[in-house]
Amino acid sequence: MADSLPFNGFQEDNLDLIRLPEGFFSQLLPDLNDLNQLRLLLYMFWHMEQQEGKIRYFRFEDLASDPALVEMCGGVEKLKIALDDLVAMNIVLKAELDWMDETLYFINGPQGRAAIQSIEAGTWREDSVWKHHKPIHLTRPQPNIFKLYEENIGPITPMMAEVLKADEADYPSNWIEEAIRIAVTRNARNWKYVQAILERWQTEGRDNEQNRRDNSQDPGSYRESWLGHD
Repeated sequence: MADSLPFNGFQEDNLDLIRLPEGFFSQLLPDLNDLNQLRLLLYMFWHMEQQEGKIRYFRFEDLASDPALVEMCGGVEKLKIALDDLVAMNIVLKAELDWMDETLYFINGPQGRAAIQSIEAGTWREDSVWKHHKPIHLTRPQPNIFKLYEENIGPITPMMAEVLKADEADYPSNWIEEAIRIAVTRNARNWKYVQAILERWQTEGRDNEQNRRDNSQDPGSYRESWLGHD
């Protein structure tokens, strides 16, 4: 997430709203000192809006299956710590369903408290848990290479469009996005520069952290491959 391109603003075709109770701002926000707690709680409010049926609940396995959430929290273990923290703060309610070998979590609101009472009273309907259940993941729309080029480098000519098509076929989309981000931060808005980054990652490995540190300290390391080209 930290490596994503600068935010370009909310778009009119992407204005689905997520409801947050007033108490979130007046009571919880001042006490949430851990960023993962805040991220997870906001994610859970978003997740609730996507669920179907009257009963809105969470399972840790479902939360941990979302790559975006796991990445935001820095790993599954940190995600579990954040969830346990929210339970300890009574923001999230936890219910052990021993007869089903399941653990369910609820936002501490009227519906969540009613569900906990039903479970404790033994009136919980097992089929109500699974009837509408399906994993829900937070997906981030990936802009195509042409949009990234226009937003960060400039207008696309017919010849450049062919180059972009070829590069899009040769490199993963997340590589292209990150390479453009690096070019922008170094004020090198030139596709030859982006290509040099991609070619180097393909040769030496994108996850070679030493190379990435060296590159960030020496922007001129790509100069031979792109300087002087259009």
